[in-house]
Amino acid sequence: MRRSEVQEKDKDVSIINKGCTVNGNLNFKGYLIVEGTVEGILNAESVTTEERSFVKADVTSEKLTIAGRFEGNIIVTGILTLLGTSNVQGTIHCNSIVVEEGGILNGTVTPFSSSAIDKRPAPQTTVPSTS
Repeated sequence: MRRSEVQEKDKDVSIINKGCTVNGNLNFKGYLIVEGTVEGILNAESVTTEERSFVKADVTSEKLTIAGRFEGNIIVTGILTLLGTSNVQGTIHCNSIVVEEGGILNGTVTPFSSSAIDKRPAPQTTVPSTS
């Protein structure tokens, strides 16, 4: 979801604009749009990173869409979307993942178990870099 779409649908929108750098333990309610740089620990309901953004963080979110550069650990309870301009390096735990053509993913992806009865750890998949 892009900035203009979010602002029309929801009032709880936070934006880290281009040119801004934010460091630390960050907690956001609602949508977070990152156009600048974030470093640290990030918790939000829904996060969208724009094409020229850079995030170096441990992120926990219900929904995460990445269009820029990302380094770190990701936990997404809903859907993780890597757009065609994304470059992601890290460890991912998610319920569902979509990687658009052109998106770069270098790391491990561990899906959440689809069954509460099956308590075995989900298998890990290593995705090579597509340079």
